Amino acid sequence: MSVNFNPYVQGWAHAGNAPSGSGQPWGYDGQPPSVFGALPSFNSTLPKLPPPSEFAMYHITGFSPTILNASVVGPRGQTHLRIITDPASPHHTIWRDAQRRTVAMVDWGTRSTVEMPGLLARQSVRSWLRLSSDRTTRTMEVRGMHYAWAPVDQYICLYYTHGSQSVVLARVCRVADGVSVEVTQRAMQYGLLEVCILCATLFLCGQNID
Repeated sequence: MSVNFNPYVQGWAHAGNAPSGSGQPWGYDGQPPSVFGALPSFNSTLPKLPPPSEFAMYHITGFSPTILNASVVGPRGQTHLRIITDPASPHHTIWRDAQRRTVAMVDWGTRSTVEMPGLLARQSVRSWLRLSSDRTTRTMEVRGMHYAWAPVDQYICLYYTHGSQSVVLARVCRVADGVSVEVTQRAMQYGLLEVCILCATLFLCGQNID
C-alpha cells in the first residue's frame, strides 16, 4: 500500500478551518505536507491494511445542512447514531445512540472541548487529538491505549502498533452522499466504533479543532 498525499486531508496541520463547501475542507493554503514522515514512531513501517471483508461500513449521511446535523447509518441500514446541533445553540453538538443516550459532546469555541460520558473526560479537542510536531499525524488515547490518525491514500486511517507492524483499525473517507467510516472487527472489540465516528466528524466538520 502506498502512502501518498491525500487531497481530502490537505492542511492536516490546520484541519477544518475552511467553511463547508469551500472545496478546501482542511483549510490548507500552502504546499501539502509530506506524508512519508507520518509514521516516525512506527519505524517507518507502512500500516498493514486488512482485507475489505474485515471492514464494517458505516455512513454519516443526511447532512442538514452539514455533518453537524446528520445520521450515522450502519451496515444493515439501521440508524446507529444521530449527530445533533440545535440552531438555537450552535456551539454545542451531541452524538446520541438509538436509545437517545448521549455518546459524545463537543462545545465549539477558541478552545473546543470534547467529552464521551464514561469513556473520555472533558478536555480540549486539541489535547485529545494531539497534532505531531511535523503536523502529519494526530495521536489519541482511549482506555489507556495509544492510537494515531494519518492520511493513507484517499483515507484518514486509524492505526496502532502491534510488534513492529502498524495495523490499520479503521479508515474514513469522503463519499458522494457523505462520509464513510469503515471499522475492523478488532476496532469493534476495542470499543472504538463511536470514537471513530466522533473523530470523523471532528476532522470533516469545518470547525477549528486546534
